[in-house]
Amino acid sequence: MRIIKNLILSLPLLLTAVHAQLTATFTAAGKSQTRAATLPALYVPAGSPPTAGLAPGPFTATFKGSLRIPKRYRVYFSIESKGTVALKVDGEDLTFTEGKSGRVRLNPGDVPIELTFDSAPDGSGFFRLFWEERDFPREVIPNAAFVPAAQSGPDPVHLFTSHNCVQCHEHDFGSSAVPELKDSGPNLAGIGSRVSREWLTRWIAQPDLLKPTTTMPAMVDHTKPEGAQAAADIAAYLATLTSEDPVPPAPALTLAQQGGQHFHELGCIACHSKPDAPEPDFDLQRIPLNNVATKFQGGSLVSFLKNPRKHHSSIKMPDFRLSDDEANSLAAWLIKTATGNHTPDPSEFAPGDATRGKTLVADLNCAACHEGLGNTSPKGPDLFKVKDWSARGCLGPDEQRGRAPRLNLTADEKRSLSPAILPLLVHDTAAAYATRRIEALNCTSCHNYNGQAAQLTQTHVESKSLMDHVEGHDERLIQSRPPLTHMGAMLQSSYLEKMLLGTANPRPRPWLDMRMPAFTHHAPGLTRGLAHHHGLPESSPETSDADPKLAKIGEELVGVTGYACVTCHAINEQKAIAAFEVQGINFGLTHERLRKDYYHQWMFNPARLVPDTKMPRYTNPDDGSAPRADILEGDSRKQFDAIWEYLKSVKKP
Repeated sequence: MRIIKNLILSLPLLLTAVHAQLTATFTAAGKSQTRAATLPALYVPAGSPPTAGLAPGPFTATFKGSLRIPKRYRVYFSIESKGTVALKVDGEDLTFTEGKSGRVRLNPGDVPIELTFDSAPDGSGFFRLFWEERDFPREVIPNAAFVPAAQSGPDPVHLFTSHNCVQCHEHDFGSSAVPELKDSGPNLAGIGSRVSREWLTRWIAQPDLLKPTTTMPAMVDHTKPEGAQAAADIAAYLATLTSEDPVPPAPALTLAQQGGQHFHELGCIACHSKPDAPEPDFDLQRIPLNNVATKFQGGSLVSFLKNPRKHHSSIKMPDFRLSDDEANSLAAWLIKTATGNHTPDPSEFAPGDATRGKTLVADLNCAACHEGLGNTSPKGPDLFKVKDWSARGCLGPDEQRGRAPRLNLTADEKRSLSPAILPLLVHDTAAAYATRRIEALNCTSCHNYNGQAAQLTQTHVESKSLMDHVEGHDERLIQSRPPLTHMGAMLQSSYLEKMLLGTANPRPRPWLDMRMPAFTHHAPGLTRGLAHHHGLPESSPETSDADPKLAKIGEELVGVTGYACVTCHAINEQKAIAAFEVQGINFGLTHERLRKDYYHQWMFNPARLVPDTKMPRYTNPDDGSAPRADILEGDSRKQFDAIWEYLKSVKKP
């Protein structure tokens, strides 16, 4: 591991592909690491690295950025932490008494802020930075309050892991390495029963032509006769790998209209261009669907839609838990619409020979990335012993690539991959993992995140015509796509993981056509990392019984003579009185779903968290008082506590 230690000393600034507002520099045992940060918050369990690239142990972290102040503020700052925190605002060191500063005047404009955190001696620690002002109660300083940092370049860890570099190279990353290193490509056992030989030939010849965002490398040079022949030979061999399971029948194309409706309602257009799109969407990098009719055999597309993970455990395609009717009709629409729109062949292909193809599969070491092809051959050079990754091989110039595959990487992406990233691969954190998964799984296709608008907002209109036959159709998009920005601080980890696993029952918004799909393989790590983004540990609902006296007051407050919450919210089996545009989430789920701190912040001023929410504000903008002055002295915080106790009392068993 001596090489890693030397690399850490010289590791450059590596910003991940997030909408960063701050930079955070970590120092431990004389080594430093700088990364982007979206919030001034941190959570490091004992025995965990403080940041990707540094070994566990005591550390110091310095967060720097600037607050964008819209008008004169007079604020108090406060801190929750395990460890020591020093805060400097506009060049002045603040003094804290019992975790709270004196009143600080902030003038309009950009105000520099710097926070330095020293961990506990065992290397554990956390902090969260709050502020409060007359216009808003104590809250974690939100991402939107900071001046955006410069846009980052490509994330080399995501590139390295998504291209499965370790599958072909010797390495020793140890037990705390990034989890994605264990992922592999699709299992090719039985592939000949699922996809066509023709599609396999075209895919092997030039995968980035059929899918511009693919991480599948080009293993042959299709521009040369021998390369085109090799593609046909490999496809011929793979076509012989059939399954004994019967191929289900193809869906009836008469179901296509209903399938188009599902395509729109599920928001598929956020991640995919339509099957009849004339060319790939290079700007938004959506995955094309124009080849599905030539790819899938029989009803294998239906089977894939029903269970995307069956032959590829780490696939990014989520599971929408489609019914048989939904999967058949959606497949019917995809096939019907894609027919005749497939990508033209990149080369002229002679008939393939399966025997030659089997030899090529072994020579090219395809089994390194794909199960179902037998044992792998010896791997490539040890990544820790190659000093210059760009000189030859996968990342080298074409004339120096030799037999190495052609990776689907830009010049900038290739330059970002060097031995300098090895420490980041050896020591990973849950927060870093979550950041990478948000990008890799295209979470921002459907969810707003840290000021970045969801892709679906601009693309959903493209598939709207598929609903023309449905009279009175209502999109209700805002309510179906809560922002991802606050998710780790909003939801109890136990509930968030259920949402990501697809096991939350009942669905929180069962009346909506759009639904949250399951990301089974990624759920546990993503849940943990989203909480750590906010300086929080994983959480579960409190188990104490509700205070009966407060619960009684809370019941009155949610009723028609209080806040009239029952107008829009059902309470278990008791239906909402009059939910005009949209319903609210059933109060029987609230205690299971929400963290209490987030609940209080939401209740004080919902639009401060979600600007386009339908939830009204109940507190007085001038003094924060509650509308019922005769209950609990009109103290909104006390009233919200009473409602919380009531929500505990009506929680679903």
